[in-house]
Parts: sequence; structure tokens; C-alpha cells
Amino acid sequence: MSTLIIGRGMVVAHGPDPDRKDGPCTRTPALPYKECTNFFTEHGISTPSTLFDTLSDTYYFAKNTAGQFVWGNRLLQEQHDLAGVSDIIGKTDHDFFRRDIADRIRADDLAVIHTGFTVKNKLEVIDSGKGELTWLFTTKAPIRDRHGDIVGIEGFSRDARRSQDTIAPFHEFKACIEYLQAHLMEHISIDHLAKLSCMSLSTFERKFKQHFSLTPKQYILHMKVHEACRMLPTAGSIARVAAETGFGGQSYFTKQFRSVVGITPKQYLLSLAAGRAGARRHAARIPA
Repeated sequence: MSTLIIGRGMVVAHGPDPDRKDGPCTRTPALPYKECTNFFTEHGISTPSTLFDTLSDTYYFAKNTAGQFVWGNRLLQEQHDLAGVSDIIGKTDHDFFRRDIADRIRADDLAVIHTGFTVKNKLEVIDSGKGELTWLFTTKAPIRDRHGDIVGIEGFSRDARRSQDTIAPFHEFKACIEYLQAHLMEHISIDHLAKLSCMSLSTFERKFKQHFSLTPKQYILHMKVHEACRMLPTAGSIARVAAETGFGGQSYFTKQFRSVVGITPKQYLLSLAAGRAGARRHAARIPA
């Protein structure tokens, strides 16, 4: 299976914003609740196994192409204080997260839908809004119907807080990751990151690649591209995003963006537009 890693790195997401006003991504035409509940039957797909409800450190989710949940295991239900799976069906990430974070998740989902690739082991940190951080390793893949057409996405988010053996190696990089987040658009010295982690440069680079499967420079590149993905839909100019994310010229930015995402910034924007148009066409075919 081919793998596309989008924005590999740490993403700090906050809990729901009570003052949030709906933005463009929240107005994607939603499908009726009944159609969401019949998602698997309609497409000739087996309903997710009840074994997913026994997972104690992993959230399982499935969404349709409109971004609505069609399934979520018990741990995911508990995370959002829901009584059962019926309470999550039909909702979107905008019901649970701040708009900019939900938009970012939606962009990742659409990339999977329109490329057919898998997003593998993206490290995310989500703030519940209560001062508690949840470290997640998220993998997403397309859901295909009986004809092989992509009709949604499914994935796992492993809660590293519940799996200390997984998260332990990352604690020693906490200071450098926090520095990266705060100074992402600036020139970042790898030697400085090594000092923040109290390691020699060679030890830092070796351990960093061992734990993140990327060199420090590759990690920084992925974080910058991830930020560019967030900015592109509303920036109005690819050149502006290139400048604001520290890539300089648009040509160099396009080359680096493609090396990470697999498509150019322009193709990425077109894929998002196609996803929104497809959702509108699909909604228009549904009787009121």
C-alpha cells in the first residue's frame, strides 16, 4: 500500500470553542442522519467489528466523504462524553474541535479521499481544553465500496498517554518540539535543538530519526508544509503562503510541498475544491 504522510509532526489542537462561528468548512452539505446510519449497508461494506470497542488506548473512527462520522468506537465516544455510537453518527470534527483545527483535520481527510493514499502515524497533540494533553499517533486510509470507489475514510488514533511504552521516548524531545512550534517560521539551528535536548549533535540526530522516522530537517520541512496546508485555502495566494512559511520563492515552495504531500499546492487546492463540489452534488441528489 502506498503511503502519503501529510504534515508529519506535532499538531496542538484545542477543545471546542464555545464562541466559534461556523466558517466555510462547517457548511459542507450534510447527509441525513438515516443515510449516515445506513452507510455500511448502502455501500456493501461490513460494519466495523465490535472488537474495536475493546481497545483501551486507540480511537477508531469512520467518516463519509462529507466529513460526517458513520462510526466511532467506545473510547472515542467516551472522549467526547457521548452515551453511545448513535450520538456520534452524523456529527463532524467541527462539533468537537475549534474551527481551525477541524479545518485542518478535514483537509487531511480530503487529501486521503482524493489521492487514495494512506496518512500514516502522524503525531498530534490535542488539548482537551481542561489543561490535559493527549498525544495521538494517527493513521487514516480510504474506505472503498463494493465497486472499489472511495466513499469515505477510516482510521485509528492511538492514545500514547494510555500507552506509556510508546510515548516514553518522546519526552526527551519535548523542549525541542515546543521550540519548533514557537519558532517554526524562523531559521532553526539543528545544533540549538540538540542543546535543548541535552545531547550532542550526532546523538540528537541519531535518536531523533530513530523515534520520529525523520531527520530533524525533514521533520521541520513536514511541519512547515503542514502549516502551509492549513493556510492555503484562505490565503488567496500561493506565493504569499510560500513567503509566510519561510520557503521564499514559490518555485522552491512548490518543489518542497510536492516532496511531502505528493501533489503541488495548486493541485492540493483543486482537490479541496473538488471535494466541496462533490459533496454539494451528492447532497443535491438526496430527496429532502
